[in-house]
Amino acid sequence: MFSKSDAQDYVSGLLQFDLAHGREPGTWYKFHNHVYGVGYLAQKLADVLGDIDSEKAWILGVMHDAGKIHERLEKRFHGLIGYDFFKGKDDEIARISLTHTFHFNHIPPYEKVEKMFFGRREDYNFVADFLAQHSANEYDKLIQMCDSLANCSGFVTLEQREEEFSQRYKMSVPDYMVSGANRLKDYFDERLGRDIYSFYSQLSSDFMLMPGKDYK
Repeated sequence: MFSKSDAQDYVSGLLQFDLAHGREPGTWYKFHNHVYGVGYLAQKLADVLGDIDSEKAWILGVMHDAGKIHERLEKRFHGLIGYDFFKGKDDEIARISLTHTFHFNHIPPYEKVEKMFFGRREDYNFVADFLAQHSANEYDKLIQMCDSLANCSGFVTLEQREEEFSQRYKMSVPDYMVSGANRLKDYFDERLGRDIYSFYSQLSSDFMLMPGKDYK
């Protein structure tokens, strides 16, 4: 399993790679704040849940988008890019790369996600087969939840995340994403014994970069 320092080094390497391949300087905060936000929130929730290792949750949260930076260059679903890279190196990061996008490890029909897979039906079939063989575990569900609650500006509600999605992609959020995210929130609200949003006031923003900054 990757250590926390391994994960930090990997993300730092992604920054250097992305800047060398056309990322506009000063925009790294968008990726940085999201992945570190997912990791930080996952760690804090794991501490409360008790049956999830909080350090492992942090690492998987930070690494869930490991293939994202290469997606625009390879024109391939980032979950598979991360899976292919980490398979055999760290199988849990490989797994979370595939599972974090699909709530409760349920994937919709190909026609609904064709653009996500860049029209590669064979990639969709691989992911669909993988998810059919791997029911969602608590780490899958936790990272799926936190992925829906952290963006470049901090911790948000599902409704705020949906609005951001709509603005970014110029489209309404698909129904399967809305219903899946709400089911996850209901699941974790029950597990935690309180509304997950009530934890936000206890969270630090020390990990975040300001817009225009690529480094601390």
